[in-house]
Parts: sequence; C-alpha cells; structure tokens
Amino acid sequence: MSHIEQNISALCTPGLVAHLKRCYQWTNEVTASLAWAYKMTSAADTVSLERKSKFVARTLLNLKPSLSWYQFVRSSYLRQLVGRDANLLDVIHRPFFDRNLGAMERVNMLACHFELLHSLLGAKNTADIVSGHRFLLSRFTGKNEEHFTIHLLRDDAFKREGGLTLALSMNDETLLYVTFTLVKNHHGNAIKVGGIQSNRGNCRQLARTATNALHGIQPRLLLIDVLRNLASQIHCTTIECVSKENHIHRAWRYRLKKCIHAEYDQLWLLAGGYQNWRGNFEIPPTTDEKPIESRPSNKRSEYRRRAALTEAMRAQMHAAIHERNHHLRHSHN
Repeated sequence: MSHIEQNISALCTPGLVAHLKRCYQWTNEVTASLAWAYKMTSAADTVSLERKSKFVARTLLNLKPSLSWYQFVRSSYLRQLVGRDANLLDVIHRPFFDRNLGAMERVNMLACHFELLHSLLGAKNTADIVSGHRFLLSRFTGKNEEHFTIHLLRDDAFKREGGLTLALSMNDETLLYVTFTLVKNHHGNAIKVGGIQSNRGNCRQLARTATNALHGIQPRLLLIDVLRNLASQIHCTTIECVSKENHIHRAWRYRLKKCIHAEYDQLWLLAGGYQNWRGNFEIPPTTDEKPIESRPSNKRSEYRRRAALTEAMRAQMHAAIHERNHHLRHSHN
C-alpha cells in the first residue's frame, strides 16, 4: 500500500464515514424538499415565470427557514392541501402578523398554528378551512329579527395578518373581520391577533345598526368575546394584539401601498389591554362579568338580553367545535 493510500485509509475512520453519510442524507433531503416545493408552486399553468423566479430567489435568500417550512409541510397534513393552495409554501417569505418578525420566527409561528388548528377542529374541518370553506361557529337573531352569523375561515385577503379569520355577518352582509393565529409560547397556548377589517362600504352606519341589533354590544367587542371563547377552548393564557405601529402594512414593502384605517391601539385598550415590551397589546383572555344588580335599574333588562345573546353564542361555538369532532371520531370507529 502506497503512502497516499495509507493516509486516505487512516482518514476514513468510522466516525468520519458516519458523518459523511449524514451529510449525504441531509443533502438528499434538502434537494428533495426544494424540488418538491418548486414543483408544487409551479404546478398551475397560470403561474408566471416571474413568480417562479421570485419564489426561487426568496427561498435562496432565506434558505434555512424555507427548508424548515417545506419539510414541515411535506411531513404534515398540509402536504395534501398544497395542491389546492400553493401559497402555503411561500407564506413565510413575506411579513406575517408583526412586521418585526424574522423568517424563522414566522416558520415556528405557522407550524404551531396549523398543529393547534388540527387539534382544535380535527382533520376534515381543518382541511375544509384551509381549502377556503367557511366553518359556522354561531347563528343567532338580533333585537329586530336580524340574522347574525359568525364564521371561521382562511381568506387570502388577510393571509399576511394571520392564519385564521373570524367573520361577523348581519343579514348575509359581512360587517367585520378579525384575523389571528394560534401559537405556543413558554406559558402555553396563545392567540396573536394581526388585523381587524370592517366592511368597505358604509361601515359606520352598518356598525351603528348592528350595535342596536345586538342590544348595545359593539360588533368589534363581540368578536373579541368570540376570541376569548376560542382561547378558553384551547386553554390559551395570552391574547396578543398587534399595535398599529407593528402592523404588517407598516413594513417597508407595504408602507406606501396600504393604509391602516382601524384604530388598533384604541380598541385593544378598550378591551382591557396593556402594551408589552414588543410594542403590541395583551388583552385579558377572560373577563369578570359584573352582577346584574350592579347595573342601573333602567338598564338591567338590556344587560340581561346581552348576557343571553353572548351565552347562547358561546354555547353554539362549543357545540360547533366539540360535537362535530365527537361525531367525526365516532364515524371513523
């Protein structure tokens, strides 16, 4: 054996061989994930060359987060849904929830969100929502026989503000959207609210009409109550709401294109929130209901109607989530 052969043989220790095998396996996994992601994004005939090029460029600029996200999607139930919505793959390449979040933070946040959503609603309901269908949480009648509905959905118009949207409608006309994401933190589960959007038409008049129909409950405060009810069902300890300054439309790429009309900070303060170290607001996940005896005597009947409406709404939400999952579990047995 020559001197060179002896040196090569000495270098090829079992530890080095194992390391090379791991590197080879990792390279194959990376290549497979990148090829799969590009194939899924480019599958539709309508995808332009410009969009394909941007996807590749953004992937390379955020290689580690992109690979982590693609591998998560490939190994989870989302793999079956990418064909219906290829935007699931490039969602981490754009601002999400808070303009200050980095790409890896977005990956962790979205991975937690889709895991919690699956555990909350089950496989079928989650697949329906991710595919664009609305999930009915509650249906009730207002003071003058107005028909109200609250749906849970995933809307492309709000996909940068959060992973889910609550929609409040009156007589089949949507009044208000609140967009949020389900996450985990060191205290447990949490909800992060990234946006609130009213109807683009005569929103002030609609809000006044709806408030009257809801026995004096403002639609935006009703949806915050819905958020709190969801928080209780997944044992959330925190509801963090984005401030106006941290909203994704304040990011450099949207600052000149998008306007923020809602008074975010004022709403979160009205809901009992306080500003945290990130500049966002945290609102209490629960509230203490005042006893009816503490209300003015001439207002007690109205407060009783408010309480009856919100209690019925919460009961319907609980039934919509838990009874459907119970039914689905038994139908598969």
